[in-house]
Amino acid sequence: MSPDSPVAGAPQTVLFARVKQHLEKAPFVPFRIVTSSGRSYDVPTPDHAVLFPKLRMVIVADDFGGSVDIHGLHIAAIEPLRPRPRKRAA
Repeated sequence: MSPDSPVAGAPQTVLFARVKQHLEKAPFVPFRIVTSSGRSYDVPTPDHAVLFPKLRMVIVADDFGGSVDIHGLHIAAIEPLRPRPRKRAA
């Protein structure tokens, strides 16, 4: 283990593990990753995120071809996504 590796039980390790749990949950429940900068990234389906455990990185993609790399150290919170209100049929 390198000196830069997070220690088991450290906040960044725990939150990274929680992201993994959310992605593997069946049935999947959409969630949001909030970073230490205050920005947030929605994960509406399991296909919108990829984990790289050895690097402690999460890549979150959007529906427009964009993506963001988030290091586990910068994951501040994981929040449930509220379902979007459905439009009423007229």
